[in-house]
Amino acid sequence: MQNFDLVLRNALVNGAFVSDIGVKHGIITALGASLAATEDTEIIECDFAVVTPGGIDGHVHLSQDRSPRVRDAGYVSADTIGTGTRSAVAGGTTTVLLFAEQAKGQSLKEQVANYHLLAQEQGSYADYGFHAIITDPTEEVLENELPELAISGGIMSMKLFLTYKHMRISDKQFLRALKKARELEMVALVHAENGDLVDFFTEHLEAAGLTDPMYKAIAHPPEAEAEAVNRAVTFSSIMDTPMLIVHVSVQESMKVIRKAQTLLKPVFAETCPQYLLLGKKRLEEEHFCGAKYICSPPLRSDHRDIEEIWRGITNGTFTIFSSDHCPYRFDDPHGKKLGLTHTENGSPKGVFTKIPNGLPGVETRVPLLFSEGVLRRGCIDVKRFVELTSENPAKLYGLYPKKGAIQIGSDADLVIWHSQEKFKPRRLNHDRDLHDGCDYSPYEGIEFLNWPQMTLLRGQVVFRDGQITGAKGYGQFVKRKPCALPFQRRLGKQWDVLHAAI
Repeated sequence: MQNFDLVLRNALVNGAFVSDIGVKHGIITALGASLAATEDTEIIECDFAVVTPGGIDGHVHLSQDRSPRVRDAGYVSADTIGTGTRSAVAGGTTTVLLFAEQAKGQSLKEQVANYHLLAQEQGSYADYGFHAIITDPTEEVLENELPELAISGGIMSMKLFLTYKHMRISDKQFLRALKKARELEMVALVHAENGDLVDFFTEHLEAAGLTDPMYKAIAHPPEAEAEAVNRAVTFSSIMDTPMLIVHVSVQESMKVIRKAQTLLKPVFAETCPQYLLLGKKRLEEEHFCGAKYICSPPLRSDHRDIEEIWRGITNGTFTIFSSDHCPYRFDDPHGKKLGLTHTENGSPKGVFTKIPNGLPGVETRVPLLFSEGVLRRGCIDVKRFVELTSENPAKLYGLYPKKGAIQIGSDADLVIWHSQEKFKPRRLNHDRDLHDGCDYSPYEGIEFLNWPQMTLLRGQVVFRDGQITGAKGYGQFVKRKPCALPFQRRLGKQWDVLHAAI
């Protein structure tokens, strides 16, 4: 007879079948009916509620003010690694992937080491890993530092920018980085907006004195995203390198991605809650409140865009669903109000270029998609929900099957939802409901039809009935392996210029 530290009784696993879940030393060791328990076994009665794997959020910015770029701009992040991961587990996310950002002229290896020290100093409630943001892809970085980070350090993803003057790289540098990613079996994440086009529009808006938050959406036209997505997808195809296009916001980008996927190109896509639930009208809110919704790409106004993003959630265009949690407090001179000035007569005036980019959302990501996609719209089932929020991120980022699955041998990272008939729908109130370090939520007032009742990380209950029960520092760094999502290799093991042309 197996001995268990913990047994979950009557769990509706992924909404598909009822089973007990046996856990030993933080690992799932059994699935079955009426698993035997001893007097030392902890029992959690799920009462036939849905149980899903712990969420994996692959796009989370915490303590980003430790990067030289953000520090020089005067921004102060609303969340440390401690407060951000506390918020994550309260929303059913048990693993987060953070960003170690290289500044130009800086050692990438050194910056990753700094973030490891920061995580130890601040403590994490959730398990975590890092993406390496590369802004200066020198030969030293690509040929010496990156292989060590990937092979020894378990950091199997890089992020590249096609926008922002201080972060974007040239097309040639982009190709060189993709070639190295291919050699190391890393995934390349790409922020795809045409930086020159955004700069051109911004300069004209500033010249006309049009700088309030609402003009952020005009400064970043859909064409800037669509062009850069097309370029990134083309380069991914030429280099035969798996690529994730992050925070896709418009249907023009989706069409490019969908076509590439149909042709079996190694292209994956991510979208975020703000592009499903918020529109450009939010940027027009009075008293500078539109600043709360400043992010890049910006919120879109076309109802068809929002519906197309939902279509991509349903039809498989989107591989993963991430928060892009990047929190800055609204009522803070080092937060959103860095972009607040006044006219000669004292009226408030916003300067969108000085407002920190980003929205909070790591805690609301999982319950938003469950509530809106599974329950309200009914456009996805629990299986697809699990793919988007846990299983596919685990496979994409080399965590599967340790993470992202309810199966024997996987970590006991589990989310127990409320029984649907017992949950009373509630409208989100940031101060009452959330656990982050921010002072607002962009999803304030949205009605939730369910919420995680309990979150377990490696068999330990870290959140229960609205209360954090886990310990800061329990979260561990997780080394990752190559991408496990299927894609077709067009070239052999070595990239070959003679056969690279599409």
